[in-house]
Amino acid sequence: MAIENLQKSEGITSHKSGLLNSHLQWLLDNYETAEGVSLPRSSLYNHYLRHCQEHKLDPVNAASFGKLIRSVFMGLRTRRLGTRGNSKYHYYGIRLKPDSPLNRLQEDTQYMAMRQQPMHQKPRYRPAQKTDSLGDSSSHSGLHSTP
Repeated sequence: MAIENLQKSEGITSHKSGLLNSHLQWLLDNYETAEGVSLPRSSLYNHYLRHCQEHKLDPVNAASFGKLIRSVFMGLRTRRLGTRGNSKYHYYGIRLKPDSPLNRLQEDTQYMAMRQQPMHQKPRYRPAQKTDSLGDSSSHSGLHSTP
């Protein structure tokens, strides 16, 4: 029923219906509903675009993909997470299936990100300490500076 509703609202022809079924199957194969978890909407859409590219499928735009997800996973909520000025929208109530190949894709991405970080940090320099203008450090016995 979700497919028919989406086809009517988006004006999808029978040719595109086969594509839509493969998109739906991909969603069902890789994601499942789960309470207390959230996924960034952008990462979900990026996974979808990668799937379309690998299988030479025409992707739908982000708005239509959002409708597709909501038709498959009923009761899905949206949350804006992150600090002010640095927030992202997340789908709340959906997660990657533990046996999904996308889990390995994320591990590979994290591994590559760690490998691309420099092995050592640049040395930090301390600002020069103010010196006593009198030159007599013994008169200020209560104040000792450490190098």
